[in-house]
Amino acid sequence: MNLCILILVTIKFAFGLSGNYFSLEYNKRISGEGYQYKSVSCVTEISCAYKCSVEINCCVSNFDANSQTCYLDTSGSCYSAPQHEKSWTTIRRAREDLFNWSPWSKCSKICDGGIRTRTHQNRHTTIESAGNVTSIESCHHFGCNDTAINCNSWKTKGLLDSQTAFIEPVTYNGIQLPAVQIYCDMNMQNGVGVSVINHDGERDVYVHGYEAHGSYSFNVTYDIPFEHVVAVIDSSQFCRQFVRWKCFNAQMWDGGNQKWNTYWTNRSTAYLAANEYKPPSLFFHGSEQRRICECGIADTCQQSTVLCNCDINDSIWRSDEGYVTNKDALPIVAFFAGDTGHSVEKGEHFIGPIECYGTV
Repeated sequence: MNLCILILVTIKFAFGLSGNYFSLEYNKRISGEGYQYKSVSCVTEISCAYKCSVEINCCVSNFDANSQTCYLDTSGSCYSAPQHEKSWTTIRRAREDLFNWSPWSKCSKICDGGIRTRTHQNRHTTIESAGNVTSIESCHHFGCNDTAINCNSWKTKGLLDSQTAFIEPVTYNGIQLPAVQIYCDMNMQNGVGVSVINHDGERDVYVHGYEAHGSYSFNVTYDIPFEHVVAVIDSSQFCRQFVRWKCFNAQMWDGGNQKWNTYWTNRSTAYLAANEYKPPSLFFHGSEQRRICECGIADTCQQSTVLCNCDINDSIWRSDEGYVTNKDALPIVAFFAGDTGHSVEKGEHFIGPIECYGTV
């Protein structure tokens, strides 16, 4: 007896074609027009169904019993109205199981080519012996010494997993800077490749004992040179940086003197001498060009008479926070605070990493 026929008889006897994982449409064939097919020889109806279950975007397989050949439709057009011809068996995946895969594993190698896997849990009876079906594909084919201008470009090169990578950013006037290492987040923003630039201020820093306007200062030190930071921001389509001030009786705005107590400074102050005046940024959130916090923009401040929660100044811990999205102002260079000189006045600041994506 032909080996393929023997396998077919054995598997059909052992497992049958019961259950609702696949439905069978006998004596019908999906027309090849407009479909993408992969053919596999010497198979059975059961193994043809199995091969479809592990193939990306396959939900219909066509089995030719005469030649024992499986034709996998990988177009993803599972529930359109196909034309039919006689002689083949169409095995259609149940609608509720369409592409019900687990997330991909991390690539086995960070460079020079690896593999990644994902599984599909068989919840029905047609192919019980298969258990968890595993799909495998290759990944990370770029070289270990490769670089890119940013993480969005690393995505184009085939980077799939979040990891550190070398970049060579280009300045606004076209100068390519030496390679530096940053973190590429491949999960944020639907996996477009977000360049993340870290620094030493990503923590709550306690402030107390500084009464005069902006008398406390914290200079942000980034993990890569400042010119690289600016180049990444300028070459990206979108950037943001989180900032928060938690306050207890520590106002940000001194209405009587019309001065900021607490503020941050933008890139224009980066090259000023230590003893030079650092003008505060005229916004505390988003791209607003005025003295306002996120609650003031959204009209959600805890009192209607203020533009920032910390200006309530009522012996309750409050906070103002948000993402600065004005690229021309980023990165945050330093944080200044005041109105924390008395025993009941204090605060904490937190500055998040820079996050950029897209390419200008």
